[in-house]
Amino acid sequence: MRAGCHITQDPLDVKKTDLRRLFWMLGLAITLPTVLLSGPLAGYLLSQWVIKAGYGDSNLTLILVLLGLLGSVIQTVRILKQLHRESKKRET
Repeated sequence: MRAGCHITQDPLDVKKTDLRRLFWMLGLAITLPTVLLSGPLAGYLLSQWVIKAGYGDSNLTLILVLLGLLGSVIQTVRILKQLHRESKKRET
């Protein structure tokens, strides 16, 4: 090679990389709200089922919804940590 020549990156590779990042972020944008909503919703539905079966009172709804929210937050933090680790791997 001659001095001063630069190797240019294939434009198709750049587009593929950009598309991967776009779909990665789209997946994240869909996954995180779903995870955050599923825990409290499951807690609410479970509490309504138990109350209708005659084994609980209205305080059970609050307790199970909060437990579901706690579980959702824990899962969201795990997902974000994993994404952070994977993004560091991609940069290196």
